Amino acid sequence: MHITHCPQCETAFKVSPQQLELAKGWVRCGRCAHVFEAALHFETPPDIPEPPAPSADAPALFRAAMAPAIAANEVTPTPSLKNTESADDVNVSLPLKWVVGTGVLVLALLLQLVVAQRNWLGAEEPALRPVLSALCACEVTWPREPEAVLIESSSFTENPQGGYTVQLRLKNSQHHPVAMPALELSLTDLQDQVLVRRVFSAKELSGKDHVQALRDVRSTLNFDLDDKVSKRITGFRAIVFYP
Repeated sequence: MHITHCPQCETAFKVSPQQLELAKGWVRCGRCAHVFEAALHFETPPDIPEPPAPSADAPALFRAAMAPAIAANEVTPTPSLKNTESADDVNVSLPLKWVVGTGVLVLALLLQLVVAQRNWLGAEEPALRPVLSALCACEVTWPREPEAVLIESSSFTENPQGGYTVQLRLKNSQHHPVAMPALELSLTDLQDQVLVRRVFSAKELSGKDHVQALRDVRSTLNFDLDDKVSKRITGFRAIVFYP
């Protein structure tokens, strides 16, 4: 047995080596609940003479008188097992908080990534579009990828009955749908100077708001020009873009 003192309230109590081994040297004061390392506050117990064992023929009165003295020398030790549980709780709770905090942070980052890539995810898996829209409380549109939409062929002709016609064939080179782009048409003269520039919206190019994966869309645009301008037109340039 060892006698240790609580450094906070100076209460002395006994602890056994088995209790110290279970609690890894830590104990909790039974009076003030202060947790401390018992070995740092050991004291050498005073030499208390061992009371002589009463003989079989000793008077009962003598044995009764010795009982209080023996009881006075007994100090109830702080339950080390309870203290061990408290120390383990402290040691385990700190890593657990880090794990929970890290998990919450990872989930938040994943949610931000999903929201940022919602249009691409919705294009890859159209069935997810309602779920993604509800998740971010925003609209999920088709992804805008200018490099994905190619002008496969184009032509600019003057109609015999008057006016001009531009015919285009646009192709989506991606493996998922993309938003229908707009078209910038520039009409040029002999010096390649732009005489007229006009923008056609996605709705004017096609009745759909997207181009299917690896599919093409054909578009025909009709318009009129001023006679003075039309006489100088010798060429054109067509560019698809997203406003």
